[in-house]
Amino acid sequence: MEAPITLIIVAVTVLVSWQAFNRSGIFEKLMLNPYSVKHRKEYYRIVSHIFVHADYVHLAFNMYTFYSFGRAMERLFTDEYYFGLVFSGKHYWGDVNGKILFVALYVLGGVVAALPSLRKHSDNYGYNAVGASGAVSAIMMAFMIMFPEGQIGFFMIIPMPAWAGALVFLALEHYLSRRGGTHIAHDAHIWGALFGILFICLLDIDFLVNFIHHVKTSIGL
Repeated sequence: MEAPITLIIVAVTVLVSWQAFNRSGIFEKLMLNPYSVKHRKEYYRIVSHIFVHADYVHLAFNMYTFYSFGRAMERLFTDEYYFGLVFSGKHYWGDVNGKILFVALYVLGGVVAALPSLRKHSDNYGYNAVGASGAVSAIMMAFMIMFPEGQIGFFMIIPMPAWAGALVFLALEHYLSRRGGTHIAHDAHIWGALFGILFICLLDIDFLVNFIHHVKTSIGL
C-alpha cells in the first residue's frame, strides 16, 4: 500500500472530524481550548484538536495538502532504497525510526503550532481552535526544505519551485498574522512551518545549507 501512515492519518482525521460535525459534544471535547488546558489540566487537547475541523472545506483542504506532501515525505522517511536514490551518500535513519520520525514531525508540528494560542489565550474561556493546519505546515515546509528544486502548486493552482513556495508561504502568513481580521490562526501556520524547518535541521543541517544555497543560486546571488 502506498503511504500507509499518511492514509491512516487522513482516515482517522476524516472519521473523527465527521463524528464531530454530527455530535457537538465530541467537537467541544476535542477542540483546543487554552483555558481548559491551563485551568482544567486537559492537556490532551493540545493533540486532539489536530483531528477535528471547523467544516468540510477546512477538512478537505488540510487533508488534500497533507496527502500531497505527506506521501512523498513518508516514502522518504521509510524507504531506504528511495532515500538512497534521492540523497546518495547520506545516512538513512532506519525503517522503524523513519516511521517514528514521520509521525513525530506531523504530531509535534501540530503541538508546537498550538503554543501561541496557549500563551495568548490561556485565560480566555471563549477562545477555541481546531484543525491540522499547523501539523500540515510542518510536513509541507519540511518537504520544501529537503526538495528546494521541486515543483509545487501554491494554493494547489499556482506552479512555482519549492524554495519560492517556502518563502512566499512564510511571508504571506506573517503578513496575514500581522494584519489580523480573520478567524484563521496564521501564527499557528508559521510556528508549524518553523518547527518543520527545525526538525529537518536536527536530522541533518546540510538540508538547510543546501536549501539556502539553492535559493541564492536561483536568484543570482
